[in-house]
Amino acid sequence: MQEKLRSTVDTPAAAPPAPRLKVVGGTAAPAAAQEPDSARIYFDGDSTRVEQQYHDVIRRQAERFNAGPGGTLIVSGHANPVDEPEAAVQLSMHRTQAVAALLEQFGVQSHRIVRVSHGSNAPVVDLSDESSRWANRCVEIRHGGLSPRQPVWSQRLRKPAKR
Repeated sequence: MQEKLRSTVDTPAAAPPAPRLKVVGGTAAPAAAQEPDSARIYFDGDSTRVEQQYHDVIRRQAERFNAGPGGTLIVSGHANPVDEPEAAVQLSMHRTQAVAALLEQFGVQSHRIVRVSHGSNAPVVDLSDESSRWANRCVEIRHGGLSPRQPVWSQRLRKPAKR
């Protein structure tokens, strides 16, 4: 039985603007794409390490959230497609957890953070463009109105059992 992975949180239909690049330590690194209630944190290759340049971005998101009316912060991890889809889901989950841990350090209560692991199932950019695939190695932070108890983890879709 072949299984498909599906995320239960929809991503915006419109493609986000391409992130700006800035030179950090002699290499070009994308600057965080920001809107008032969202941010995107980028990762190197198969890394789950949040680069220092994004700590202030995450801190500002935590401050905005804590100053607001409540709700949840939706932290959604993405990854490039790899041979093993489960590996991409695991990688994006670890990235999500790394960003969520920093949000908690900056004062966001753990139960207010909804963690979503998309793997390569919900690409941020078109996968046919090899030169922009790096943009799928990210975690998005969005302010949401979901109940903290509402499940949004990626789930396996299975065919219903025959009766």
